[in-house]
Amino acid sequence: MRWLLAACLAMSLSAAPPQAKDCLECHDNVNLEVFRTRSHGGLACVDCHAAIKAIPHDEKLPQVQCRRCHAHEVEDYDQSAHGVARAAGNAKAPWCTTCHGPAHDIVSPRDPASKVAKRHMAATCGTCHPRDFLARVDQSLPHRASRMGIQKGDVK
Repeated sequence: MRWLLAACLAMSLSAAPPQAKDCLECHDNVNLEVFRTRSHGGLACVDCHAAIKAIPHDEKLPQVQCRRCHAHEVEDYDQSAHGVARAAGNAKAPWCTTCHGPAHDIVSPRDPASKVAKRHMAATCGTCHPRDFLARVDQSLPHRASRMGIQKGDVK
């Protein structure tokens, strides 16, 4: 009986985490070739979707924690008006993917195609905020905006 228990334990410990091909059997909405060219394209699915240990997985999964790799950026977010609103319970307050786009499509902010590239900031922020508000914000950017590479004139 002990050897059977030991064998089962050894098999469970040696089980490899799910691979992209396993995930794509159900999640065929992700174009793996395109994803591999994006910012997160070098990661395995389970690097972000860490709750998935085996397939099939639970239908309801916890939200991906961007903080695991982007701690500094999430700290800035937590101190922003958007982060404070979310922490206060406003579920409609923007989160990472609201501005950066779907996680499978995110490109570097330095990429001109990025939703948060300087030339797209006004349009991205304008999705939720009126132009006159953006002009006022642009004149009083918080210190953390400069750490994110945002300067006066980028938002309005």
